[in-house]
Amino acid sequence: MLLTNKYTVVKHGIALALALSSASVFAANCTQAPSSGGTYFIINKGANKALDVDTSDSGPTPNVITYNNWKPNNQKFIVTKQKDNYWKIKSAYNNKVVEVYNNSTSNGANVDTYEDLDSDTQRWELKHQSNGSFKIVNKLSSKSLTVASGEDAANVYQNDDANSSSQRWYFNPVNGTCGSDSNTPSPSDGPIGFAGQSGNDGLYTTTGGQGGPEVTVKTCDALVRELRTDGKRVINIPANTTIDCRTEPRPVQACRLDCAMWDDPGKLWYRIPVGDTSCKSLDSDTNQTFTVNRNETRILVTPNKSVIGGNKNSGIRGGTLVVYQAQNVIIKNLKIYDVNPALVEASSGIEVDDSSHVWIDHVSFKDISDGQIDFGNSKNVTVSWNHFKGLNPQVCANHHWYTNLVKNTEVTFHHNFWDEAAGRNPKLTGENTRAHIFNNYWKNITYYSISTSHGAQALVENNYFENARSPHWVNGGGYINVRGNKYVGSSASDPHRDTNGQVFQDVQAFPKPTQTADEVAGVISQVGPQ
Repeated sequence: MLLTNKYTVVKHGIALALALSSASVFAANCTQAPSSGGTYFIINKGANKALDVDTSDSGPTPNVITYNNWKPNNQKFIVTKQKDNYWKIKSAYNNKVVEVYNNSTSNGANVDTYEDLDSDTQRWELKHQSNGSFKIVNKLSSKSLTVASGEDAANVYQNDDANSSSQRWYFNPVNGTCGSDSNTPSPSDGPIGFAGQSGNDGLYTTTGGQGGPEVTVKTCDALVRELRTDGKRVINIPANTTIDCRTEPRPVQACRLDCAMWDDPGKLWYRIPVGDTSCKSLDSDTNQTFTVNRNETRILVTPNKSVIGGNKNSGIRGGTLVVYQAQNVIIKNLKIYDVNPALVEASSGIEVDDSSHVWIDHVSFKDISDGQIDFGNSKNVTVSWNHFKGLNPQVCANHHWYTNLVKNTEVTFHHNFWDEAAGRNPKLTGENTRAHIFNNYWKNITYYSISTSHGAQALVENNYFENARSPHWVNGGGYINVRGNKYVGSSASDPHRDTNGQVFQDVQAFPKPTQTADEVAGVISQVGPQ
């Protein structure tokens, strides 16, 4: 049941009746994010009415309603971003801020204006949606700003978000017109989860090179050059084009591993030691090293870049995309493969370190030396619709061992397929790691699927595990919360289906799964490049 207004609404009298009796002023609403300190009309998507402070309400907490946008001062709001990335929404009419009445966290609680007390009930998160509108979410209650109807003088209150147009808003500048903003997304499909949320880097979502020039590359040299160029770039790899980034063989020293210890006798495997690591500590029978060759190219990805393949046959061979100290990067619709597949510690498919707002979508990985994607010290990352192919006859036991390492990173994994791999699917470690893992599929995992350690937290929901060992394993001080998953084959009786309490207490919000676990198998054909 919706709460009614605290006060009977008597609207603006004759002046209003004479103002605008027809449709709203704006034929279309701005999809750009507001600028901190700017003044805006805040327009409801469903009703196309403006947020409005009721001028007939003379009490200490004047009520907030919606009304036809005839541009009076009581429909103008100054929005200011705070240090914690929440926003203050202040009325230009009475210099009071928009709040939830009486610090309520209940559905239906009224929204009004009051003196700024710097309280959580007076602060709001602006969450940009894929259609260009915004969800305005209260900091204290995590509930969405909602209007009761499409009529003039409809009351405004808070409620659980139901993905309704009555809970979506546009910010139209009082002075000037809609403009472009590098922090705002296209109204087309955008990332779900952490990469689609605002972050400490000042971005509201991940747009990559959107708004910059589009270039087409067909060689590794051209790809390297465009990814290192300053500014926005949308870099297209044409349909049916493989960019070969393998170099001439470069000799390196490596430790020799006998695969007999992995029940795979007669095969040797080589691992490049890192730092002062001895070969025996890596399970070699000797500290002697041997000369082997590597041939990959490591490709630096600078901020505000999109790398997009033209179809399912577009790819990069023998190249590692290195996203380091970069913001706003999209890697999409590619095959990445053949990165020193007979070695260990000889480069990954994608590396993301000290970066933010990174979206990796519809990529397939195969025959990679180290992590297919690895993450360190990063935020606002989403990994979606990717195919992690684990079969590799050049390694011990024929299965890839190091699919994903996530260290001190906030990441959403959804609609990914871990296929015939061994370990790290993913491995989550570090007290700053927060992973939301939903609607994914694991099949024939021989060592472990998800693991958490050293304070890492994972919410694991509505996933499908088929013959996958250790579906979710608390391994040394991590935390996992699970719900709605399905386990078939050996996964149903595996002892490591761990869960140990609440997670994500320090994360504001995360999306709900879009499918049940049973439905996940039906969409798995859509992973990887299309």
